[in-house]
Amino acid sequence: MEFTIKQHLTSFNNTPELKGIIEGVNDFKLTSSIIPADVETPSIYRLGKKIEFLFELILKNSIDYKLILSNFQIQEGKLTVGEIDYIIKSNNTESVQHIELSYKFYLFDNSLNTDFVGKWIGPNRKDFLHLKKSRLKNHQLPILKHKSVTEKLKQLNIRTDKIKPSLLLKAQLFIPHDQLVQLPQNFQKCVVGTWVNLEGFQNLNWIGEWCVPDKIDWYIDPIFNQNWITKKKALITIQEKLRSKFSALVWHKTKEQNFKKIMVVWW
Repeated sequence: MEFTIKQHLTSFNNTPELKGIIEGVNDFKLTSSIIPADVETPSIYRLGKKIEFLFELILKNSIDYKLILSNFQIQEGKLTVGEIDYIIKSNNTESVQHIELSYKFYLFDNSLNTDFVGKWIGPNRKDFLHLKKSRLKNHQLPILKHKSVTEKLKQLNIRTDKIKPSLLLKAQLFIPHDQLVQLPQNFQKCVVGTWVNLEGFQNLNWIGEWCVPDKIDWYIDPIFNQNWITKKKALITIQEKLRSKFSALVWHKTKEQNFKKIMVVWW
């Protein structure tokens, strides 16, 4: 699938943000950027790296911020112990922020015997919101105080004790299909679709066209897609992914140009 840089950026910007996850940590607010029209999207084959490219492009062209550091690796000898995602400075107030960026897809599984946050899992059951929250709180954000970071920022005349921690957690959340789930407002705002197993997908009576995007394009707004297929063809692709134990994100379009997202899981 081919999309323009504007479509990539619009899709990223329009993805809802899961706010209020870590007490005492600010939720970073994206502001205006002027992106050159001739920017080319490099050949990137991992979703995480694509998201980093887009966010860094926004920061580098921001009206309000100056990018100081990005993806700064923290080492102890030959061992990499962590990474600072971004350090930025406000062009207006001179204040400095440490931003941790994350873009996640989580499904609500009420069958899990755990607390509310623990019920949110990745599509392939390898990623968990409660573990991401813990790592951010106990490792990724505090690592700003590491000696190598302090020394690097000292060279830039920036004091670490003056830096405000911030989090930008972009999230697409999916709830079980045909189930009523009561969610806190910050989670409800991030719900973009539902999830089903293969049988549930086969039983859908939605009329229209379908698309099974590659994972690298999961964040793209389906309104920009031009390649639509029948449900029969979509089912073939879905089954191939499920056999390899990879869940499939599926887009649906009606003749009225209405769009839905549904995650078909292998488990």
